[in-house]
Amino acid sequence: MADVPILALGPHIFAALPLSIQRIRERTRASWPMINRFGRGPARQYTGRGEDEFEIEGLYFHQEFGGHGEYLALKATQSAGQPVELLGWAAGGVAASVFGSVVILEVGAEHESIHFDGIGRKIEFSVQVAPFGGDGAFGGLFR
Repeated sequence: MADVPILALGPHIFAALPLSIQRIRERTRASWPMINRFGRGPARQYTGRGEDEFEIEGLYFHQEFGGHGEYLALKATQSAGQPVELLGWAAGGVAASVFGSVVILEVGAEHESIHFDGIGRKIEFSVQVAPFGGDGAFGGLFR
């Protein structure tokens, strides 16, 4: 049985195996700077959306299921310095939502129980992305 995709970041597919998503963190921000007023206390004024944050956390077990090649490919995509599309699947992988172009800000991993090949038996990874432009539908993505 093939794994059902959950999320795609450019050419990278996150499913149950080998790159298993464990957590998605998403934050949207609004800009409300403090404005001084004559004869009254300061007040806040909405000046637009702030920078959105989106982070994927997961794990893989390289010796049992693979995944290290996919992790290295994520780092190569980040190093290419090009925006990629962020897609999410629903309805058992039948329907997809295009969330827009994003850039990969950070890719990291923690290796546990290091194997003799230098790769952990259990690797927890994270990928932080941000919208490429301010005109997409990225904000409020998982509401």
